[in-house]
Amino acid sequence: MTTEHRRIYIAGPMTGREDFNFPAFHTAADRFRKAGWRVANPAENFGGRTDLARETYLRADLAMLAKCDAIAMLPGWRRSRGALLEYVIAHELRLDVYDAETQALIETRRVTLRLVDRAPQESVLDEAKRITSSDRQSDYGHPRDDFARTAIMWMGILGGKLREGEFIEPSDIPLCMIAVKLARQAHKHKRDNLVDIAGYARTAAMVAGDE
Repeated sequence: MTTEHRRIYIAGPMTGREDFNFPAFHTAADRFRKAGWRVANPAENFGGRTDLARETYLRADLAMLAKCDAIAMLPGWRRSRGALLEYVIAHELRLDVYDAETQALIETRRVTLRLVDRAPQESVLDEAKRITSSDRQSDYGHPRDDFARTAIMWMGILGGKLREGEFIEPSDIPLCMIAVKLARQAHKHKRDNLVDIAGYARTAAMVAGDE
């Protein structure tokens, strides 16, 4: 089958990247179109909007991927939860895998399929940064605002136990939450505890204006 009759999907990291990494997606799409491919570029979905729910993009992206003959992986895809999912699905669909920058064929659909258990797991710090940069901010707002609301509620509960003239401040909230996560981690190791500790440390810096 010649390339002009084949369709390729561009996959790579978006969350936490400047401009959602759209420039890299568009550059790769142009490169493959010039080579004769029909291109499915998720960065072109919804007119380039970035304010929709993550699952909305995921449903549209996976529908596009299912109609393709190949997938092209952008740099950093191994550290992207979404791109890793697309890679696994591409394997299950027996798609050819290309390097999105060099256009070199990495793996063919004839390669025996295997679980992607050797792909590096996202680090605790990377996961914490991703979550505090996008997922939770979109759900709860900026940590300064979220913790300000929490501080008001905690004052209602704990106000009678504070010294006169003392208040719970937004900056106290992440420190207390770190203490909760440390207590849980001391009882039993759980990776999510470490991610949350790192995440609350970052939000403490955000409240202080260091980020």
